[in-house]
Amino acid sequence: MWDARSQSVYWVDILGCRIHRYDGEGSESWSTPEQVAFVAPELDGTLLAGFASGLHRVALSADGTVRAERIDRVAAGDRFNDATRDTRGRLWACTLTTYYRYDERLVRHEIDRGYLVANGPALSPDERLVYTVETRGHSRRPRGIFVSRLTGHDELAGQQLLVEWAPRTSQPDGIVTDADGCLWVGEFEGNVVRRFSPEGEELAAWPLPAWNPTKPALGDGVVYVTSARYGVDDEQLARYPDTGGLIEISGIGSAS
Repeated sequence: MWDARSQSVYWVDILGCRIHRYDGEGSESWSTPEQVAFVAPELDGTLLAGFASGLHRVALSADGTVRAERIDRVAAGDRFNDATRDTRGRLWACTLTTYYRYDERLVRHEIDRGYLVANGPALSPDERLVYTVETRGHSRRPRGIFVSRLTGHDELAGQQLLVEWAPRTSQPDGIVTDADGCLWVGEFEGNVVRRFSPEGEELAAWPLPAWNPTKPALGDGVVYVTSARYGVDDEQLARYPDTGGLIEISGIGSAS
């Protein structure tokens, strides 16, 4: 997630239980007491963090560890997977199966369910549309990107499959929207970041020297992309040597 205040990007290593930060000059890293799926910077310098067991407020320590205070607990056997913030500071987050909205008081509200592996969500610039992702797919919900209208009561309505992923052998992963309302998505089990129009038309694709791109973050004129080494063998690593790292893409137009 891009933090405009500090001009830095945060990303996580879920299985490695680490939070990372890069400010354009160097990176720092902190260990966490359990798996961490996302972080969201707060104005006071702390982070909201989606741990395996639930939502926490985290303070980063100089010794490379964190101080964590629990806010909410998720169901056993599930875990957080992705999140975004809106202009009101609310947190929209998903576990592997369910999407939630945390209001200004960080009270949790369920907004969608029925996913096998959920990613996102992302919001349109006017925050009237919510985009959700089914990464793996199952008999009742195919792989792809879904769009829903947000009602006046902050509930999802009229959900439709916006981008069908079945023609591809890869899986849609983390998603983010830009100022034009276009969707940027990482391609797990592939090496491409794709950009789609608000109507679901593919506008551009950028092949990367990394397998398993997981999620873009849009900085000031720069796109950052995380990738995962999960399930990657030596042959794939030789072909895609930047797998498992943070990639910076510049020169592709406005990213904000």
